[in-house]
Amino acid sequence: QAGLLALDPRSGAVRAWVGSRDFALEQFDHVSQARRQPGSTFKPFVYGAAFMQGISPMQTFMDEEVAITSAGGGVWRPSDVTPPTGQPTTLRDGLIHSKNTITAQLVQQVGPASVASLAQAMGVRSSKLDVVPSLALGTSPVTLLEMVAAYGTIANGGSYMVPVLVNSVEDRNGQLLEAFAPIREATPAMPRADTLTLVDVMRGVIDQGTGMAIRSRYGITADVAGKTGTTQDNTDGWFIMMTPQLVAGARVGFNDNSVTMGNWGQGARSALPIVGEVFQQALRSRLLDQNAEFAIPRSRPELAPTSPEGSPQSQPSSPQSPPVQPNDPLTDFVNGLFGKLFK
Repeated sequence: QAGLLALDPRSGAVRAWVGSRDFALEQFDHVSQARRQPGSTFKPFVYGAAFMQGISPMQTFMDEEVAITSAGGGVWRPSDVTPPTGQPTTLRDGLIHSKNTITAQLVQQVGPASVASLAQAMGVRSSKLDVVPSLALGTSPVTLLEMVAAYGTIANGGSYMVPVLVNSVEDRNGQLLEAFAPIREATPAMPRADTLTLVDVMRGVIDQGTGMAIRSRYGITADVAGKTGTTQDNTDGWFIMMTPQLVAGARVGFNDNSVTMGNWGQGARSALPIVGEVFQQALRSRLLDQNAEFAIPRSRPELAPTSPEGSPQSQPSSPQSPPVQPNDPLTDFVNGLFGKLFK
């Protein structure tokens, strides 16, 4: 099964909500009802909390085995797919390459309570977060709705916007009965400067790290940032990506948590293609502005656009592409896309 959510981070307006592969066969909503471990998609909250405490993305930790003893005497030994290098690693590279050993050391320094507090302020609000070190690696189950809303806060410069499904209500004659304005909280969840630092690091996930297929396979050269996530034994795959105009995330996994997906369960293989196609088609259709940039300088990717099959293809240039409008038909092609991906 799978779910996808896309929203405009500037207003919280939901652009697409796909709760399952086929509503006729599955009425359980994998966007708002399914609570699953988010894996490494939770790591940006750890690094965000660190940046808020004045820790630099260029600070280094040794990439080495980690053992954390809990209050009850248990020992947590987080590890990565590859053995530790024994070399100093910057926090920037720790997030770009999703290093569990680096993230585990960082959460010890910033404290799991600070991580949980930031995640809640940014949008993870209906799920209970266990305030323990392993929270840093996404062990507390959450919903896709919460995670995409929280990434929307990152894309919106640190200001949380309540997700909105209905813009207005009219009667049969077109008379406006009620309009719903975007709801921005008075206090930012995260200072703007620290949020932009986090955005810049998360760009690296797409340019150099676990999300590189966005550039090489889908030919997206726009200013994007994101994070992959994979849970233990490849049970669930996650991917969330953002531009200044749109945030979209997908989670893929079986309803039965005991069933795993093998190597295909990695977020970069299972969830990334869903989000990648959504952004690819939105940019081609000029529903998104190819030239929209986050408010922090970036290095330009030099990869040639390629099709999902890997063959070169052209992307339409759009110097004056219009921004997303309230009635842009993202939902239509996302629903059609979901059917195609899972045939």
